[in-house]
Amino acid sequence: MHQLVSTWKNFDSDQLPYLLPEEQETLPKRFLNDSHNNWNDYISDPDFWAPPDKRFHPSLLPIPFVGNLKNASVYLLMLNPGFGPHDYFGEYAVSEYREALKSNIRQQPNCSFLFLDPRYSWHGGYDYWHKKLQKSISEFADKTNISYGNAQCYFKSQIAALELVPYHSSKFALTKGVQNNLHFVKLIRSFVRDILIPRAKNSECLIIATRASKHWELPDDCKNIVTYTGAEAHSAHLTPNSRGGKAILNFFSRKASISHPRKGVGMPV
Repeated sequence: MHQLVSTWKNFDSDQLPYLLPEEQETLPKRFLNDSHNNWNDYISDPDFWAPPDKRFHPSLLPIPFVGNLKNASVYLLMLNPGFGPHDYFGEYAVSEYREALKSNIRQQPNCSFLFLDPRYSWHGGYDYWHKKLQKSISEFADKTNISYGNAQCYFKSQIAALELVPYHSSKFALTKGVQNNLHFVKLIRSFVRDILIPRAKNSECLIIATRASKHWELPDDCKNIVTYTGAEAHSAHLTPNSRGGKAILNFFSRKASISHPRKGVGMPV
């Protein structure tokens, strides 16, 4: 088991602040928002939703990754989880959602990409990811002759997103020096370097760095690694016409053809 996975399996999700122990000293307090330990406390804050607060929220569970790291075949490299009032509401008022987050952090066997799960379609994370992937899901459904729901379920099982920094914020304002000292950044880079890049080179997975691609230290000579730069990284599109969306659809088609060579690209879900 890679240290990234074991570290989060052992994370104490019942003890505030929700920071890795190694980072409670190395992450300067100026980057942290005041903690709120329930929904009513958060919405009663006199500075509720006042812009531009770019600090991390240590009273929200970190999201170091979303999806099943072991079973996924497409890995999207991001910067850090966004933030909205729905995060406090979900964690402190919807127990099922909070348990799903814990399952994801601990990488329990049944976890998958929860932000493509219709049960959490009320959450901003679902809105973000569904909008980003819906056209590619629809095209995949058409090409494989399955329902949109089954196509979405397949994406949910095969996609994982990894965050360079796991803490929620509305904007990313962490300096490079502080970022590179974070224990988690070292762990996630190690996982990508030691586990994902060798798999990509063996055509076992696809890596798409949509955000902060230069921070992920990826090789530039692998056909199964796509890095966004410039305006491409700013929009981070994953539609069928984007480089990332095309790569996902082509990769899934190759998987289908290998698994079911007599059935063409069709893939039962």
